[in-house]
Formats: sequence, C-alpha cells, structure tokens
Amino acid sequence: MPKHAYPSPIDAIVLAGTDDNPRRMIRGQNKAFLELGGKVLVRRVVDALLDVESVALIFVVGPKMRLEGVLGGLSPRVVIVEQVGKMLANAWQAIYASEARYRELHGDDDPQRPLLFLSSDLPLISAAAIEDFISRCAYEDDRSGLNYSMLAGVAEEASLNRYNNDERGEGIDRPCVHLRDCRVRLANIYVGRPRTLTNQSFLQTGFDHRKAEKLKNVISLTWRFLSQTGGWQAAWITLRLQATLLAFKKRHGLYQRLCKGNASTRIEKACGTVLGGKIRIVITPYGGLSLDADNEDDFRILSQRFDDWIDIGPVES
Repeated sequence: MPKHAYPSPIDAIVLAGTDDNPRRMIRGQNKAFLELGGKVLVRRVVDALLDVESVALIFVVGPKMRLEGVLGGLSPRVVIVEQVGKMLANAWQAIYASEARYRELHGDDDPQRPLLFLSSDLPLISAAAIEDFISRCAYEDDRSGLNYSMLAGVAEEASLNRYNNDERGEGIDRPCVHLRDCRVRLANIYVGRPRTLTNQSFLQTGFDHRKAEKLKNVISLTWRFLSQTGGWQAAWITLRLQATLLAFKKRHGLYQRLCKGNASTRIEKACGTVLGGKIRIVITPYGGLSLDADNEDDFRILSQRFDDWIDIGPVES
C-alpha cells in the first residue's frame, strides 16, 4: 500500500514488563531481558525503533536499573521510565513522561496526539514492520477522519503460516480468531490516543484475559464484559468467537454460519462500546509481530529458529 504518515513523528512506548510477577517470567527472569540472537529482547525492539523515521522519542517502562544496564547511553531519544505496577499502570507512567516532554516543547497537551505501543519481547521485530504499521494506522485515521482511540494490530493466518512446523524444524502454531473474511491473531503493536478512551481501566482486564483460547479466560472475560455498560455485545461476540473456533476444530457444519456473523466491524463496535472510544483493527503483513516470547516452549523454538525466521518479510497481499 502507498506510504501514509502522521504530520510529525510519534512517540513510542515500550512495555518492558516487571521483575515482580513470577507468572510472567521465563527461565526465572523478566522476558524483556532474555537473550536471543546475541541481543536481549528489549534492546532488539529499541534498536528497531531507532531506525524508524516515523518514531520520535522512545519511552521504555520497566525495572529502571536493569534497563539502564542494556539501554543506558544508547541514544538521547531513549527515555527510561521506572515501573510502578501492572501493565496499565506502567503504560500510564510512560504516557505521563511523553506528555511532560511534549508540554516542554509545545507548552500544552494534545489528547489527539497518537502514540505507538508495543511489547518488549518481539524477537522478529524490524524497522520495516514498525514503519509499515504506523503508515497503515495513519491511512486509517486519514481515511475515516475519526482519529481512532485505538488501532490494534493483527496478523493474518497467511503471514503466520510461515512460522509453523516445516522440514527445517519445529514451529509455532497458535489459534487464530476466525472472522468472516479472514483468520487473524493479535499482534503486539498498537497506535492509540489513550486520553480519548473513557473506560481506560478495562484495558488491564483485556490484557489479563487476552489468551482467549483458554476457556477459563473466555468465561472470565465474558463475565467482566457483562459488568460494563453495553458490555453484553462484547460478551456475545467473545462467546461467538470461541464457539467458531471450537466448531472449526471439530469440523462442525455450524462453522460457516458462525463465521458469517463475525464481521470485524461488529468486533470494533463492541470493543469500542466497552472501552469508550473508536476502535479499528489494522492488519499487518508482518506475522513476526505476533510472535512474542510468550512461554518457555515458544522461547525455545524462537531461539532454535531465529536464524531461519529473522529475515522473513511481509506476506504478499
């Protein structure tokens, strides 16, 4: 697609996890500091961001002393922010830091200013993938004239299939969300205007239960949706997507009927109602943005296949 751009480079926020949650660690440590391909993961992400023309300052939030050990002195564009708690609280610390820098330069705040959000455990990330995603988000904002509150990256199944098992060795095969026109999986990259979301606290709930292939997460997320104003739509969509996945696995005849009702616009509307803002799903052709170091097995496979996968580019549209 033709390149689009925001009026000026946007700040990036990298979530580098916490040292305080043993359930989120791999091999006994915060995933951001795992080494792969001779470089720790958070350094790999920041290096990619530094090569992106559309990115201004890079705010990395996590355990500050450890981050300074791998990022200190790297570039004046990199700002390290101390962790304060869970994902959402940490994200806001970085947002506050970005807003403070913006006020220093411009004298006021701009709630419509877009920010780039991404996780720190993306071994297959590249500057080209980030630049492409920002361009796609700028296009969606320009085309709609809406200035979306959140533009969520997803990777299509075709871009993920290249990381499945092959003749060279093991692969990573994760369940997809089955939509009417395609099958997708969340990528770990977003562009957002968090000040325009009226129910920001629910983002933490969505993050905690994002692994929706687990039935307990589906049930818990559905229940939490029902506690929100207008959340019945999101609850229904969540259950419908899970039923579609189950029907697909069992090759049930109901699968096609369920898929027809899984329009991306319905999902965007339901999520927007719960979060209190306009949401847009943005497809990235770079499947590697969906492959994070999620658990011990995934990290082992990513380590084994890194040389095979690091140069995989975008899937042809």
